[in-house]
Amino acid sequence: MPAGGPPSRLTRRPEGWLPGMRIAYVIPAFPPAPSQPFVVNEMIEVQEAGHEVFVVPLYGGATALRHGTFARLRPAGVFSPALVDAGILAGALRMLLARPMAVLRTLGALHRAAGKNPWSHVRLLAVTPKALAAARWLVAVRVDRVHAHFANQTADCAAIAGSITGIPFSFTAHAYDIYAGAPRFRNDTLGWKLRRAAQVFAVSDFAAQRLRAQLPPAARGRVHTAYVGIPLELFRPEPPLPSGDGLALLCVARLAETKGLATLVDACALLRDRRVRFRLRLYGDGPLRQALAAHIAARGLGAEVVLAGPVPQEEVARQMRACHAVVMPCRQDHTGDMDGIPTVFMEAMATGRPVISCPISGIPELVRDGETGLLVPSDDPPALAGAIERLARDESLRVQLGRQGRALVERQHDQRTTARRLLHLMLGAGPPAGVGEAAPS
Repeated sequence: MPAGGPPSRLTRRPEGWLPGMRIAYVIPAFPPAPSQPFVVNEMIEVQEAGHEVFVVPLYGGATALRHGTFARLRPAGVFSPALVDAGILAGALRMLLARPMAVLRTLGALHRAAGKNPWSHVRLLAVTPKALAAARWLVAVRVDRVHAHFANQTADCAAIAGSITGIPFSFTAHAYDIYAGAPRFRNDTLGWKLRRAAQVFAVSDFAAQRLRAQLPPAARGRVHTAYVGIPLELFRPEPPLPSGDGLALLCVARLAETKGLATLVDACALLRDRRVRFRLRLYGDGPLRQALAAHIAARGLGAEVVLAGPVPQEEVARQMRACHAVVMPCRQDHTGDMDGIPTVFMEAMATGRPVISCPISGIPELVRDGETGLLVPSDDPPALAGAIERLARDESLRVQLGRQGRALVERQHDQRTTARRLLHLMLGAGPPAGVGEAAPS
C-alpha cells in the first residue's frame, strides 16, 4: 500500500474507546517470518476481536515457508515492505518538511541515547526514512495506536513515528532485543523508548522485572507481562504413542548458540552409551547448522539423531503428537543473549508432552520443575541425559507432567486470552478478570 496522503489534523478517538480500534503493528518482515508465528497469531486475534490491523514491516519477507494460520490474517492495510526506495524517501522528505522540529527533536534524542556505539547509529539511520514515511501514512489511515513487536529496530520505527505524530506507541520486548550485549546487537536506545512509550509489554515476568528496573518507581506500572499465545485448537492434547521402540524426543529450534544444541547432542551420546533407547528429531535452521551436523556425525549419532529443516506449525503439531517429550537445553550465549519463553514449549505442553530445559530467563514460569517438565543446569550433558533417562523409564511421570502442562498453557498461553488481555491493557482498563500478572516492584 502506498504511503498515503499528507499529514492532517485529525480528531482523535476518545481515550479508552475499545470498539473499532485501529492498531498498526510494526514487525520485522512481511510476509511475516515463519519463526515468529506468535506475532501473526496475535494480529489475527486482534483482528477477529473487531479491530482493524495495519502492518508496517521493516523488510520484505524472504522465505517461502508459511504456516497455514497465516492465511487468516487480513490486514486493513500494509505499508510498503521495502526498507528504502524512492517512494519511502519521498514520503520521508514530505514528513520532514511538514513537521521539521518534531522530526529533528525525536531523531536527535534517539541518537544521543545511542551514545558511542556506531552500530546503534547505523541501525537508526537505516530505519529513519521508513519511520518518517510510515508516520505520514499512519496519520492518513487514522491509526489509534502503533505497536511494535521486538524492542530494537521495530520499536525504534514505532517510537519515531509515534513521537512525531502524537499517536501513542508501545512495544513488546522478547529476548535478544533486550538481552544481547554485543555492540552490533545491543539495544542502546531501549531506555529512551521505555521512558516515552505509552506502555511496554514483555513476554515473561523475568523480562518485565528487568525492564522495570530501568525506570523510576512511578513509571514502572507502564511495564506489563504479556505472555505469548498459541492456537490451542491446533495444538490439542493427544495420548502419546507406545514407547516400545524407545523414547521419541523432539526439538524444534533456530539453530543458534542460545538453544544449547551441542549439549543436547552430547547428552544423546551419553544415552546411547548407557543403552537407553531413544530417537531425536531436530527441526530448524540457523547459523550453527553445519557445525551441528558435523557434531552429530563426530559423535556417531547418525542412527539416533535426525537433523531436518524448518517446518510449518501444522507439521510441528503433528510431530508433537508423535513424540514423548520435547527437549531443548537453553543457555545464555557469549553476548548475554538468551531465550524468553520458547513458543515450542507452549506447543509441547498444549499437546500434553513434558518439556526438559534449563532454568534461565522466563523458562521456569512455564517449565516448572517436577510439575510441567524437568529443569537441569545449562551446559551440563550428564544432567540432561539423566533427565531424559528419567522420563524414558517413567511413563506415569511423563503423563502427569504432560497433563499438568496442558492445564497451565490453557490458563497462561491461550492466544485468545492473551490478545484480549493486551487490548485491555492498551486501553488502560487493566487485565480482564482471571488474567493477571506479577505486581510491579
